[in-house]
Amino acid sequence: MADDAPLRICYVVSHFHPMQSGAERQALAQGLELVRRGHQVHVVTRYYANLPRESVVEGVQVHRWVKTSSRGPLFAISFVLGVLSALRKLRSQYDLIHTHQALWESISVGVSRPFLKGVPTLIQPASSGYFGEAEEMARTKGFSFLRRAAIANTAFAAISEDIENQWLALGVKPDQMIRTASGVDIREFHPGESAVESSLPARPRVVFTGRLHPQKNLDLLLDIWPEVTAETGASLVLVGDGPERERLTARAKESGIADRVCFVGAVPSPAEYLRAADLFVLPSVAEGMSNSLLEAMATALPCVASAIGGNTDLLEKGDAGVLVTPNDRPAWSAAIRQLLHDETRRSALAKAARGRIDTEFALPVVVDRYVAIYRRLLAGQPLHPASV
Repeated sequence: MADDAPLRICYVVSHFHPMQSGAERQALAQGLELVRRGHQVHVVTRYYANLPRESVVEGVQVHRWVKTSSRGPLFAISFVLGVLSALRKLRSQYDLIHTHQALWESISVGVSRPFLKGVPTLIQPASSGYFGEAEEMARTKGFSFLRRAAIANTAFAAISEDIENQWLALGVKPDQMIRTASGVDIREFHPGESAVESSLPARPRVVFTGRLHPQKNLDLLLDIWPEVTAETGASLVLVGDGPERERLTARAKESGIADRVCFVGAVPSPAEYLRAADLFVLPSVAEGMSNSLLEAMATALPCVASAIGGNTDLLEKGDAGVLVTPNDRPAWSAAIRQLLHDETRRSALAKAARGRIDTEFALPVVVDRYVAIYRRLLAGQPLHPASV
C-alpha cells in the first residue's frame, strides 16, 4: 500500500453515535477526521430497534447489525457471533480493524481472526481500574479462554499508562503494545464568551461534565460542597445525565445546598458550559483518557482531577492541573478552595493545559499518530519505529 493511499478502517464498538459516552464520542470524532482526510470508515456496532440498521454519519458508514440477548451469558455469545457475522459480511470493504473498547470487542475480534485472512486488528481499551475492561474480564466466568482470545489480536493501543500496565499483565507482549491518546476537537472546544452565561448561577462556577454514574464519584463533590460554598460562594454545575441524577438531586436538597448545585442535564455539547466556568473538576474512581478532561483543558480551564488512570497522563506533565487522591475529601475541598482564591494560579494552569492540548491532544495530531500506526500494521512493520 502506498504511503498516501486511502485507508479502509472498520471500527468495532459496543455502542456508537448517538450514544454519548467517552468511547463512542472518541470513535465518532476520530472517524469523522479520517473521512475528512479521504479515508473510509465503517462501524460495526449493536442493533437498537429505535435506530436504523444502516446509516451514514457525515461519511462514516454505520452498521448496527450486532443483535444481542439481554439474558446473562447469552449476551456475550450473541455479541461475539454478531460481530463475527458482521465482519465476514463486510470483509471486502476494510483492510484493518480498530476496536474502541476492549472487553467483548477484543474477544469477538480475536475469535474472528481465523476468518479474517491476515487483517491486522488493533485493540484499544477505554478505561482502567475496577470499571476497566481488563479487571472486568478477570471477574468474568471463563476468564482463561476470554483472555487467550483477547490477546490473540495483532496490536494494542493504550491511552494511559494504567491501561498499558493492566493489559501487559494480562499477557499482551510489549512489542504488541503502543501508547496512544484520545483527541479533542479544538474548533469546538476553546476559550471565549459563552452563550449560556446568563442562564447559570453567579460566578464563581465549578463545572463537571459527563455521565452521572457511580464511576464519576460525584458524592464526593456533594460532601465537600457545604464547606466550599460557605468559604467561596461557588456554585457547582453538573452537566450531563445518568442513573445517579435523581439520587444526587435528592441528596443536594437533603444537604441544604440545592441552591448551590445546578443540574443542567444532557446537552448536545458541553462546550458553552465549559466556557462559562471558572474551574473544572473530575473526581472519578476510574478513567481511561477522559474526553471531559480533554475538553476542559482545550477550553483553557484550570482542572482538578483524581490521581488515577489517564488523568495522571494529562495533568502530571508541565503542571497542567491539580491531581488529588481519590476520596480524600479534605484534600479535594482544600484544592478547590485554594484555586478559587488564587486567580494567578488558575491562569497558569489554564495556559499550561491549553498548551498541552495544542501540541499533543488536538484531534488532528492524535489522528496523525493513528494513521502512522495503521500504515505500519498494514505493511507488517514493527509497531515501535521512532516516527510513530
